[in-house]
Amino acid sequence: MQYLNKVENEKTSLPVDLYHLHTPVEEYDLNCVLPLRTLESNGVKLEPFIPSLHAEHAFSLLQQEPENIIYRYLPYGPFSTLAEFLTWYETRIRSDKQSCLFLITDLSRPYDAEKPLSRVAGWIGIINISIVDLVGEIGHVTVLKRAWRTHINTHASSLLIKYLLSPRPEGLAFRRASWLAHWQNENSNKAAARLGFQFEGNIRCAKLLRQDKEGDVIDSKKGLGRTEEGKCRNTNVWSITWKDWEEGKSEKIEELLAREVKENPAWDFD
Repeated sequence: MQYLNKVENEKTSLPVDLYHLHTPVEEYDLNCVLPLRTLESNGVKLEPFIPSLHAEHAFSLLQQEPENIIYRYLPYGPFSTLAEFLTWYETRIRSDKQSCLFLITDLSRPYDAEKPLSRVAGWIGIINISIVDLVGEIGHVTVLKRAWRTHINTHASSLLIKYLLSPRPEGLAFRRASWLAHWQNENSNKAAARLGFQFEGNIRCAKLLRQDKEGDVIDSKKGLGRTEEGKCRNTNVWSITWKDWEEGKSEKIEELLAREVKENPAWDFD
């Protein structure tokens, strides 16, 4: 018997273009299953990423960063043009209803009316969202090198964790917040521990990576490793559950957000 099966295994790739670069803010659809709003602490502000407002400046910042720092453990990038960046964003973020991205503004820096985006310190997202299972993952964490070892990552991540796990109406009352890290990414794994995530284990061969990315080479003596397909990423899994939240993690996050925010001298080159 011949079986009919017309499923498409891959998403249709989009042509490289300047997606929504000129779409007015009031007409731009965030296309996310979560209710998105601005989140703020005494150190950072998170606002939904909108191409017409943020993309050109964000891309210019990416271009100033050493590629081996920003993209070393990311499965995508580098982007050679703004169109490539916007195509990635349209494909990986906006077209995926279970994902969203927030621009990070460093509130410890003085505001310059002539350069309203001069305090941008990176971006961060919530991905793999499930409204049915009440789970979400902190992802696409991209903090510019000049904002490393400051309050930026701690505050931005804490705000999203708080938003996911806090009871309504302050938060979403989710059951689980996840953090997945490349097993060799020391900074990401240390950040997860610092934020109070519990280590759950390592998923071997979790992702297939391009040959130019950090990962394990699959080299099978029997010729079954498909080395030509790319490298393998092993992923460390971390989580905070609603039970953890009620048993002390909420206080942990509040303590992190309450710490003194100091101005970072690394910004002085601007």
